[in-house]
Amino acid sequence: MFALIYPMAALVFLTIAIMLVMLYLRVNAVRSRKLSPRYFKINKGGEPPEQLVTITQNFNNLLELPILFYVVCILAILLNQQQGYFITTAWLYVVLRYAHSIIHTSYNHILHRLFVFAASCIVLVAMWIKIMMLVSVVS
Repeated sequence: MFALIYPMAALVFLTIAIMLVMLYLRVNAVRSRKLSPRYFKINKGGEPPEQLVTITQNFNNLLELPILFYVVCILAILLNQQQGYFITTAWLYVVLRYAHSIIHTSYNHILHRLFVFAASCIVLVAMWIKIMMLVSVVS
């Protein structure tokens, strides 16, 4: 009945995992005196390690466009559209976001990251177009 909850939860778990890695790296940067705790108060006063910057950027990415994914999934649930198209595109979006995070937080090749990000955006736009088509038929 609520099949779209599973891809949504998978993306939430990725966001939480990245958040925990970010927390670990922040604590480690302070303990190793690479950053002062004051840095996190005003985001000034030192140069954070590159790995911490990358993880933080990835975490921020997971709080930006995926919001539109959550909204379109909720709309699909409300419109009782949880089969075929939306299940497939939702899982595809989640797989692409996992791939994006893996690329971003590991070897960080810009073109690979761009390709996966663009593909996830295309999937998200396709989901929104389908929702708009459904709503225009209903109204």
